[in-house]
Amino acid sequence: MDDFDLSWSSFRDCLASRLDDAATFLVELRGEVRDRRSWTVGEWRRDVERTAACLRDQGIERGSVVAALAGNTADALLLAYGCWLLGACYVPLNASDRVERHSYVVSHSSASLLVHSPEMELQARGIERSDSVALLDTARLSLLREAALGPDPSPVPAAELGLAALRIYTSGTTGAPKGVVLTTRNLLTDCDGLARALGWPAETRMMTVLPIHHVNGLLIGSLLPWVNGHSTVLRDRFRASSFWDDARLEGATVSSVVPTLLEFLLGTEPPPGPALREVLCGAGPLLSETAITFEDTFGIPVRHLYGLSETTAVVTLMPSLSVEERRRWHRDHPTPSIGPAIPHVEVDVHDAAGESVADGVTGELVVRGAVVMREYADMGMETEQALRGGWFRSGDQGCRVRACSGEPYFFITGRLKEVIVRGGVNISPVEIDAVLRRHKAVRFALAVPFENRFYGEEIAAYVSLASPVSDAEIHEHCAKHLEFGRRPKVIIRGDEVPFTSTGKPQRLELAQRLAEELLPYREVQFRPAS
Repeated sequence: MDDFDLSWSSFRDCLASRLDDAATFLVELRGEVRDRRSWTVGEWRRDVERTAACLRDQGIERGSVVAALAGNTADALLLAYGCWLLGACYVPLNASDRVERHSYVVSHSSASLLVHSPEMELQARGIERSDSVALLDTARLSLLREAALGPDPSPVPAAELGLAALRIYTSGTTGAPKGVVLTTRNLLTDCDGLARALGWPAETRMMTVLPIHHVNGLLIGSLLPWVNGHSTVLRDRFRASSFWDDARLEGATVSSVVPTLLEFLLGTEPPPGPALREVLCGAGPLLSETAITFEDTFGIPVRHLYGLSETTAVVTLMPSLSVEERRRWHRDHPTPSIGPAIPHVEVDVHDAAGESVADGVTGELVVRGAVVMREYADMGMETEQALRGGWFRSGDQGCRVRACSGEPYFFITGRLKEVIVRGGVNISPVEIDAVLRRHKAVRFALAVPFENRFYGEEIAAYVSLASPVSDAEIHEHCAKHLEFGRRPKVIIRGDEVPFTSTGKPQRLELAQRLAEELLPYREVQFRPAS
């Protein structure tokens, strides 16, 4: 690591640091017809301050928790920034999750206010019924903000860097969502490290299509551009059919995507004229062939990165390399390199005893530095286990290889944890197991991942039956309890489940045994029934 320390003592200092008030900061695009709104740097700062004042009027203060169910909207970003200005903790919810999960997150985080978009009112009412949380829709919040036109609202006290700023709920192998607590220092340090590693010029404009309820979309798509003096275009959702036109019309130069989106873009026509300067890609298994095909098709470099919610966002990133150098890192190794560690972060590979292993030897990727989370909220044992020895233990299996310069480049070779990563989204297989086992004909079931071209990983179910049942009946049962992304796409029957000596099923070993049987589904793009 280095001796870096932030030049700001609070988020308020960061917000005030940009002096280019007349420059465009954010463009919001919504819907098929490109409903468009934009903010200059000065307008954005003003609206953040007024959002903070509105929240304060709702009883939000230093240490409060605010949940959001507002999708990919400027209102959601204003809410996040307003919370950080007050020293409150922002808890974004995934709109595609079920009300039961939303209610768990709102209750577990002790959120006192849930801000939702008008489209999410039914879900918000469902959460309200199960938990005593106040509701406020973004339309009302916008009216309150506009009512503050005139003199700027009275300033709020500067909040310290060590306060909880963001809580991201991610599935763990136990099936219970874990609340990853990130501080203002975490967020701003990761942004600074990324800015140094990326080396982007001031005129950079980000095309944000990833969901901002997660760290990649929220930090790389919004906070990084603010910190680094760039601008950003926020799309309400990814649309392959309009991606290139949106980027061209708005002058976007870069974008951050997941491997799934690269696959979808490969199904589009190359854009006429100048395209993006480069794309970042992470949050899931990236196939070498996908990266190479994308670069050959569009002439746009792909920079692979790696990070987790527990490490704020990004900890390793491929440098900007020539085509020949990139191909060497793609072709000469089983998987594409995730690059070296970014500034302010230390990454290593440890064995089971917590000792660093030699170059080329497989072990667990571990991380330390000011980007590592403060804790798993209210989960002391899990926090201690994840941070033992002063390193965050990622659960990802990998190795390091030295470049000619001697700098270590890292690779992911597998996962020690059992979390399934489908399209960049972490899914707990235990949750799927429980649904499968509720069916009266299923004696035993395990959800296992398999390699898939479009989503990196898809989900199969290995079931042992107590009585006859068709695959269609099992799929129908799962559809009643799981959204499409979390459902098994393939059913495999059998009775040979590998167990440990203590009777624990070995999911990853089972996945390896089934890999050949599941290979025909690698090129299949599963879609929900119309």
